[in-house]
Amino acid sequence: MKLLVIAGIGVVVLGVGGYFAKSALSTSKNDAATSGALFAVKRGTMNVTITENGTLLAKNSEKVVYEGKRGGKITFLIEEGKTVEPGEDLCKLDAQELESQVQTVDLEIKKTEVDLKKAQTEFEIQKGENTANVEKAHIALDKATNELEKYRDGDAPKERRSLEIKIKEAETKHSRSKKKYEDSVKLLAQEYISKAQLDQDEIEFEQAQIALEASRRDLELFERYTLPMTMTEKQTAVNDAKRGLQNAELRAQNMLEEKEVAVRNNEQRLTSQKNNFDQLKKEVEFCTIKAKTPGLVLHGDPQQGWWNERMKVGGNVWSGNTLFTIPDLRIMQVQVQVHEADINKLKEKQPATITMDTYPGLVIKGEVTKIAQVAGSQNPWGGDDDVKKFKVEITMEEMAEVKLRPGISAKAEVFIDKLDDVLFVPRQAVFLEEGKNYCYAMIRGKPERKEIEIGVSSDTYTQISSGLNEGDVVLLYNPTLGESSEKKEETPKKAEEKPAKEAAAPSVAKP
Repeated sequence: MKLLVIAGIGVVVLGVGGYFAKSALSTSKNDAATSGALFAVKRGTMNVTITENGTLLAKNSEKVVYEGKRGGKITFLIEEGKTVEPGEDLCKLDAQELESQVQTVDLEIKKTEVDLKKAQTEFEIQKGENTANVEKAHIALDKATNELEKYRDGDAPKERRSLEIKIKEAETKHSRSKKKYEDSVKLLAQEYISKAQLDQDEIEFEQAQIALEASRRDLELFERYTLPMTMTEKQTAVNDAKRGLQNAELRAQNMLEEKEVAVRNNEQRLTSQKNNFDQLKKEVEFCTIKAKTPGLVLHGDPQQGWWNERMKVGGNVWSGNTLFTIPDLRIMQVQVQVHEADINKLKEKQPATITMDTYPGLVIKGEVTKIAQVAGSQNPWGGDDDVKKFKVEITMEEMAEVKLRPGISAKAEVFIDKLDDVLFVPRQAVFLEEGKNYCYAMIRGKPERKEIEIGVSSDTYTQISSGLNEGDVVLLYNPTLGESSEKKEETPKKAEEKPAKEAAAPSVAKP
């Protein structure tokens, strides 16, 4: 211990003018940190876990929701906490008015069925008379369409090909006459031919050039004028035929309109009356709510306590209200919310341990059984600071000897992985700046930023892949933040004023 004090005093004396007092450190890697601000990089086994608070729920829970549309007043209500069997009455609503409406609608249906049959007969007669006119319009459209396709796919390509062949023939003749003329110029210079022969070759060359330009012009005129004009004429004929068909169909539709409307009105009225009749019958059935599964009866939904208070004889219920919850208490779950940064670490069947303040000392094993695919918002108003979390369900082992109750707060610790022989530091020692990770290591008594590569992280520790060695001392805070300029100027002066014992090397926090 005396050696450590002497070593610490020596470091302070040598570097008192340039070191920060709060960062004074001896050269020994086993020194302890002051106020837990330092940590010696440790090598060993690191358990990767995620711990979240959640709520206890039954894995299998039957929610009895009122399926009626009109609501009603409660005339009978089963006592909460009672054990029921399938088919047993849970609740009854007043159905007297609904039964009267069922009889009235039944009479209306019979009258509408007679009116519909008469309207359908008149409609079929008129429909047959309109079929012939529409068929004629179809024939005219088919003819115009065939003529357009014949010219577009047959006559026009044939004429274009003929013009292109003429251009190639003219190009060949032009090339030959040009070559002949150029050769004649050379031969005349050597006095092998006469001037008259050269003039004749020149004339033939000029004629070939004119023929080439004319053939190219013919193709250009075809592409620019003949083809689009003819296509426009053919397309206009098709459009006229289409309009003729549309007009025929509209005329037919107008002629049928009166009778068709009568049929539709009667069909709609009959359908509406039958739907109303069926719905009224269902509403009468919905007035008696029965248990579908055995279990313990809870009024309403445990997560909506405000509604449970309205469950009483004489109270009103409405469509979609959860009237009862019948949980199976043999297998329970913990539902937690996991931050989006950690959700990729979780997989189904990962082991977990669950504890509850309601049952001190009780530790129950479980495993992850469901992970939501879509994150839920934790901020009801949304916004840029909205925290995204995923719902995760952890199923607990069956506990026959302990009667757990839904809604109790619980804490679940999920085991992710066990890393052997790895370097690690507390999570608060790692800082992300400009997309890179850093630690502030104590080098010769001063904090120095060192770039690192990290592996996985647990709730408390982060694996160090590279950048640090075992025993290196790192800061558990960012020394570049939270210091005023005045404090920075006074620090050296205060370090000089401290006694040598107080400036001794700080100890290192142990994991």
